This record gives sequence, C-alpha cells and structure tokens, in this order.
Amino acid sequence: MGKAIGIDLGTTNSVVAFKDTSVRVIQTKGSDGNDSDLCRSCVAIDKSGQVLIGNGPYKNWKRYTPNIIVSVKRLMGTGFSDPQVQKMCADKKAYPYGIKKPTGGTEEAVVVVLRGKEYSPEQISSEILKSLKNDTSSKLGDVTHAVITVPAYFTEKQKSATKKAAELAGLHVQRLLAEPTAAAISYGFDKMMPGESKHVLVYDFGGGTFDLSILMAVDGQFIESGSGGDRWLGGDDIDRILSDYACKEIEKRDGFVLSDLLDEKSEKEKNAFIGGLKAGVEEAKKNLSSSQKATIFFSEFLENEDDEPVEDLVITRATFESLISPLIKRTIDLIDKLLGETATPIETIDNILLVGGSSCIPLVKKMLVDKYGEVKVLSSEKPMLAIAEGAAILAQTLPSDEAAISQQITDINEDAIGLISTTKHQIFIQLENPDGSHRTERIIESKEVLPLEVNKKFRTIANNQKIIEVKLFTDTENGSYDKISSGFFTISENLPAMSELNFTFNLDENETMTAKVKVVKTGKVTEIRLGRGNNDTSCLSELSHKMEELLNNPQVADSKKSTFISEVQQIIDSINKNNYSPTDSKWSDYEEDIRAAYTRALMGERQENNIGEILATILINEFNKFLNPADANEMREKLFKIKNSTDNFEKDSLRQELEHISQKYSLLTHVFLFKLIGDNSSNPQTAGRAICVYDEMTSALDNHNIVEVNELIRSNEDLLEEIQQGHISIDIGLA
Repeated sequence: MGKAIGIDLGTTNSVVAFKDTSVRVIQTKGSDGNDSDLCRSCVAIDKSGQVLIGNGPYKNWKRYTPNIIVSVKRLMGTGFSDPQVQKMCADKKAYPYGIKKPTGGTEEAVVVVLRGKEYSPEQISSEILKSLKNDTSSKLGDVTHAVITVPAYFTEKQKSATKKAAELAGLHVQRLLAEPTAAAISYGFDKMMPGESKHVLVYDFGGGTFDLSILMAVDGQFIESGSGGDRWLGGDDIDRILSDYACKEIEKRDGFVLSDLLDEKSEKEKNAFIGGLKAGVEEAKKNLSSSQKATIFFSEFLENEDDEPVEDLVITRATFESLISPLIKRTIDLIDKLLGETATPIETIDNILLVGGSSCIPLVKKMLVDKYGEVKVLSSEKPMLAIAEGAAILAQTLPSDEAAISQQITDINEDAIGLISTTKHQIFIQLENPDGSHRTERIIESKEVLPLEVNKKFRTIANNQKIIEVKLFTDTENGSYDKISSGFFTISENLPAMSELNFTFNLDENETMTAKVKVVKTGKVTEIRLGRGNNDTSCLSELSHKMEELLNNPQVADSKKSTFISEVQQIIDSINKNNYSPTDSKWSDYEEDIRAAYTRALMGERQENNIGEILATILINEFNKFLNPADANEMREKLFKIKNSTDNFEKDSLRQELEHISQKYSLLTHVFLFKLIGDNSSNPQTAGRAICVYDEMTSALDNHNIVEVNELIRSNEDLLEEIQQGHISIDIGLA
C-alpha cells in the first residue's frame, strides 16, 4: 500500500501535508519546477495541448489567457443556471475562460472551455490533484490515498464532484473532511485530556471563500453545531478592492480614463495589463502584512497615450486597512449572525481559530481581538497551511484497506480521531398536489448526526399510477432550492389513488444519499437509482421531459400513451436493477431507447405496424454512411424480401427483425424528424429553421460529435410540435 496524505484543495491555493513521526507540509512544484508550500489552484493549456498547473501558469497570465482557469472549486457540483455561476460568466477579467452548459447536457451541470474543448470542473480539479500526487510521490514514495478537505457548506453534489476528481487523479479518498474540523485538528484540539471539552469557532478566511463553523471538541471527538459564512467572500475581494483603488488613483493622478486607454490596446496588451495588475496587487497585499507601504509597479505592464510607462503607485498600510475594514467587519457580522442562529453565547466559545491566507492580514486579527478579546483569538504561524496539516493527521489514523474505507471504519487505530459528522443542509422532496401544481416538503433537517436514516410516508395521486419520479432539492444560501438529484420507480400493480408508499432515505458521512421505496399494499421494495449530475442525469432528465411531453399531448391516443408507459417502465426497472456508474455509457443507450419509444408513440396505427420497415428505409436512404456495413446489408436484404414476399406472416417477422436492428440507430431516426418537418411544414419559418437544424446535425454526425447532436435535439424540440399535434405524418410512402 502507498502513502496517505492530507490535501487542502483550495479555491485559490492547494496544500499537501504528510504525517509520520511529525506533521509537515510537502512542497510541490506544479509546472514551473520551483518548490513551494502553496500550489496555485490554477490550470492552463498551452498551444501544444500540454496541461500546466500551479504558480507557473498563473504568473504568466497574459500568455495563457483565455485558456487559463482559476477558482474552479467554485464550479464543483454546481449547474450553469446557478446565479453565482452566472456572475462568474459575467466577470471576464477574473474568469477569462469559457463557462457554459455542457453540449448535450442540462443546466444542472456546467463545463469550462479551453482551446475549444469542454472540460468538467472535476476534470480540471483532477489535474491539480494529479500534479500534487505526482510531486508528493517523488518525495515520499508512491502516494495512493488521501484525506481531502471540503468546505462545511458543500452539498452532496459538490462532495461527489470532489470524490470524482480524486478518482480521475488516481487517488483513493479515505475521507472527505470538513475544513473547519481539519483546522481544529491542526490546532491540537484532538489531543485534549480525558473528559476535557472545548467550544471553538473556526474563522476560515481564504482566497475565494469565508467559512465559519462552531465545533465542540470532546475526548478527541468533533461535533459541529453550526456553520455559516459566505462562499463568495475572500481574499479575491480584497484584491479587487485594492485593484479598483489603485486604478482610480492612477487615473486621478495622470488624468486619463483607464477603460479608454485599454480600448486602444491590443488583446495581448490588455491581457498583459490584467495579468500584471493581478500579480502586482497580490504582491502588494502580502507586503502590507509586514511593511508599512508597498508598491504596485504599473510601469512594468501599462503605457499611457504617449507610449510611456505609467508611473508606479505606492500604497500605505493605513490606506489599505481603511479600504478593507468594511469587508473584515462583514466577516465579524457573519460571526454574530451564526452565534445568534445557533443560540450560542460568545462567552461559551473558548477559542476563535484563524485559518486561511487572508487571516494573515494584521487588521483581521486586530479587529477580532478588539471585538472578542485577545485570549479567545488563536493564530498559528502559517494559518494557510493548517487545513492540510489537519487532513494529514487524520489520514495517518485512518485505514487504507479499501473495504475498511468503504465502511468508514475509524476505530482500528488507537490514535484514531472521532468525527461526528452532521448534515449541513436541509433536503426536500417535491410533491404533486391534486390540481397538478407542486410543493416541497422537508425530509431531512440540517445538523442531524450522520450516518442518518429517515423514513417518510407518501401516497400515490392517481388510480393505476405506474411511474413515479422522485425529485430531491436542497436549500441554498440565497433562499432558493437547488435540485440535487432525481430518480424513478415503477408500480406494476393497478393500485387505487392514495395508496401508501414508504420511503427510506439514507445519508452517509459524506452526505451521499441512497433511497428505496416500499409499496405497502404489495410489500415490493425498490432501490431508486438517483442521478449524480453526469450521463445519468442527462438520461433521467430526458425521460422526465419525454414523459411530460407525450402524456400531455392530446393528439396522441391513450393506447399509444399506455404502450409508451410500458416501454418506459422496462427501462426504469433496468436502471434501478443495475448499479451503473454516473458516467457509464449505458446511460446513453437508455436515452436512445427512450427516444425510440417516444418516436413510436407519435406514429399512426398503419405506420406502427410497418415501423421496422419504415425505420430501416429511413436509415438506408438518409444515413447509410453512418451505419455499420453489416447492419446496412442485413437491412437491405430484409427490405428486399418484404417487397417480394406474399406471405404476411413472413413480412411481419421481417419487420420485427428490422425494428430490432433499427433500435440501435434511434438517434438517427430522431434526427430525421427534423428533415421531415423541414420538407413538409406549412409554416415557412418553421420549415427553414428545421432544415438548418437538420444540416447542423448531419454536420455534427460527420464529425462524430454525438454530444452536439443531442444538444441540437434538446434546444430545438419545440419544432417537433407539428408532429406531436398530428400536422405532419411520419410516412415515407412505402410500396
């Protein structure tokens, strides 16, 4: 077995630590070859396609923009529709890379774009983790296991994304450890005397986030009793305040408008300014923690209208502190808010532990001491390293045996640290009202001890209900609900409305949820496969969409709807029976089966009888070059036999065989619907748009870009209304 390390996978910087006889930070190189305690959480891709990590690419911001990524942790486990993700999209100076909905995916996921290629946040984070793993292995020997820290507010989706990133990097996750708990371990609160207890508040002021947690440490056990903060407040905001001030000062001093000056610059010069200012401001911020003044060297990256270097700007600590004191006051206000929400008197807090790089700023400690007293406030020599050190201490006590890890066994080592995890968020289920509207009901409270099992009773809403979708949501800091997962289950029996269903929801220590349901009348228990934001969510979203669309379509006969439901039931049962990973290609096969069932449901009775013949003819005539040659030849042979046979039984058998072959190409037959609309719609605008979409799809097929085809289908499905409403018949005039 290899070594086990602790990793602080930070928004701004990442740190690795290791414990044997003592705990120590392992310096890493990233791509620039220079050892450092802090590895910038930065990823760039150069023109040759090489992935670059850490401080090196960050210092060469202008060289790699826009193919350089920072703060990818903010995107982990989020969706494109998240309001905070939209803010990142709008801030091109801080986040120059592309941020978009995945091609072929839903707004519940997000990707970044580098050199024209899409990457998930997990893939980008895995490159950082891989670099840390490789650098550490070169010094310690083979590293295989890790405790990775996550913010206390991380949802199940965000934790799952972190575990996926580690898996891609070749790391076995012993535990995802809440950052505040890691900090408390680093400060030694796991080594108290028997019977001793401490109530601590962890003040984690990092580069991209501000986290607060109240922990009770008792006999080496840690129990979290409250968390708060602001995941969009951090050292980046201090940089922005200082940057804005500096720019306004040089404008006022030199009499120009910076935006006008930059408009006249080339893209390369603009990137040089952005990169130079970022580096200059960050360096000045660090210097002002130990000196009374610092200089931002504008002369190195900006020239005025006369092509002369802009003079440098000196900033005093007094000015700096006056600029940032409102921001630090906000962090203190958030402390008071958390204390109030948890009904925790400040007098009961034994210590406030300072963690994170931004807590190194002298004014932070001063304002906290002024408010809460010097005895309470503790600061280590390097608070930005504390979280990784705490993770390393825990990693050394945890098992590395895979079975033990999966069972979360932590008591096999006499020095093991006891962690009592609690739920960080409320979880809600969506219910349907009799009038068809929806409401949410809370099924899990926050601050519940993990692992947790919750049993809830609900009822069916209609007679003979066959398919039920389970949608789960969590609360967010802006007061809205975020969908975390969904799944389906089926009821084979004909049950009356209001039949009782018993649900069991289980959350493990990482808040990963599993669910099962028992139909009380029959006693049947079904495991519900919940989507995790990858191929699984894409498939389940398509299932939900197609069901809603078809069942609400008055042009489709009830018999067709019933057949569709039966086919979908089989798909759902297969999904719940098989434990496919979220990224398994089988999900795409299921998605194609759903589309095929949907297409069949739209066809008329005569067409349905000939469906195998119709589909095979479409595929041969329109998409021959995309077919497997053996399949194409077999379809031609069977079509020829049908045409020349006088035996109706033989024809029906051949058509069934053709339908079976054609099902492998349901994506192509779905694409054909758009050509059908383009050729037959009485609305010129609809016809023109459908033809354009069809051309884009065939072009994407030529480039083997299936995800783009899926995205085009999803974004243009309103065109299919003419078929759904019966205005256009799926008929190709068979002889």
